[in-house]
Order: sequence, then structure tokens, then C-alpha cells
Amino acid sequence: MVSQKKQTEIESVIALSFTKYARSYDRHARLQKMMAERLASFLPKEIPNQVLEIGCGTGLFTKHLLAHKIKKIILNDISNEMVKRLQAKLSLPRTTRIMVGNAEVMKFQIVDMIAANAVFQWFKKPADTLRLLKSYVKPEGNLIFSTFGPSTLAEFRKTASVKSPALLLPFNKWKNFIKDAGFILKSSASEVHKSFYPSTLTLLKNLQQLGAAPIRMTSHEGLRHLIRSYDENFSTNQGVYATWELFYFSAMNKP
Repeated sequence: MVSQKKQTEIESVIALSFTKYARSYDRHARLQKMMAERLASFLPKEIPNQVLEIGCGTGLFTKHLLAHKIKKIILNDISNEMVKRLQAKLSLPRTTRIMVGNAEVMKFQIVDMIAANAVFQWFKKPADTLRLLKSYVKPEGNLIFSTFGPSTLAEFRKTASVKSPALLLPFNKWKNFIKDAGFILKSSASEVHKSFYPSTLTLLKNLQQLGAAPIRMTSHEGLRHLIRSYDENFSTNQGVYATWELFYFSAMNKP
């Protein structure tokens, strides 16, 4: 069981990591942009009046929401710097409300829909958090989100012999969490995507610039060993590759 003190420390590390690389995030977030586009296809035909976006980041999915007429949008992220980047890029409605903090412990107003792109993998207690989020969704309101599956960066984690700081749960586990929280699952999808990079070092830098590097190397020798091993085992004519397992879910709050 994770202590409250340890939980707070983990939250701080995640927030600081995303804050540090907020300015470079968009340049390296090709996969997250692709996920946002796919998640947008899960939006209901008629976007409801009040929407809460969890983990809005720099606005990769927010722009898809703003393409529709929304009376009020609430934007949440754990990093204030990420939100500042969003505000600098997008023209937000005057009724927009910004709420910075950890969504797992925050209180929100009741809305018609909650959306989140590439965020839920950071939840430490996803089952509890889904139940909490349900309390903020009106009856027959919607929840849509995307997240990563357990095959994500499998090559990297195997080579480095480390666990991911993100919670990479199986597809059916998420489906059960959604149902147990009291939502009705409307649709879902999973896909496996391979990304190619010129070198292992490029892959490492990409993960770092996203604020989501799976490990912190403790020595230059350890880093050199990782790069050699990855190059030997996962190189192709197109460069080294990394696997990403992507999940998408759309659910409705029970009437």
C-alpha cells in the first residue's frame, strides 16, 4: 500500500517532470496527437453543454472539443506550466474554468461529459478514481478516455529491467473498472502501434521531452549499456522501434 507521504512525493515528481518539459512537449508528442484524433471519433454526435477535461496538458485534445459549441469547459491538469502553454495556443471561451491539481483528489462540479486523452495511466487508484469521476457526471452523461496498455514500451522496460512509473493495465481490466464504477460501456477499441526512431538515444530524448521517461539512469555506464543492448535487439532498417498499446473507451453514466 502506498503511504500518503509517498503518494504526494510521486505526484510532485510527475508534476515537476511535465512542468520542466512543457515547452518541448508538443514537438515530441506525435503519438499523443494521434491518440487525440482517434479519441475525438468517440465524442458523441452532439457535444453536451458542460465538459470537464482531465489532464488537458497543452491542449492536444482540447482543440477537438473546442471545434464544437460548448457552453462551459473545465480544464484540469497537474502542471500549471502545461496549462499556460495551452492558454498561449488556443482561444478559450470566456466561460472556461482552469483547475490545476491532481484529479484523483480534486472536487469538480457536475458536468455532462468528462474526457481525458493519454492520462488515466498516471492514476494510482484507477478504480476508486473512476467511481469518484462518476459522481461528477450527470445521469446519461458521458465519459470518454484513452490510455496505454501493458505492451507499451515493452522493449525498453525489458532492456532496462525496470517497471514503468505509469500504470499499464490490460484492456479487460479497464472495462471492468468502468462497469464496476457504475458506467455503461458504449464502445471501446485497442490498437498496437510501433514508432521508429533514428537511434536509441533519440528514443530516450523523446521520452524525456515528453516528461514521461520510464527511468532515470544512475550512471553514464548504465546508459551506454542500455543503448548498446537496445540497438542490438530492436534495430531495423528504419531505425530502432518502440511498441505502444493504445486503448480507447466511451461510457455512459447509468440513468
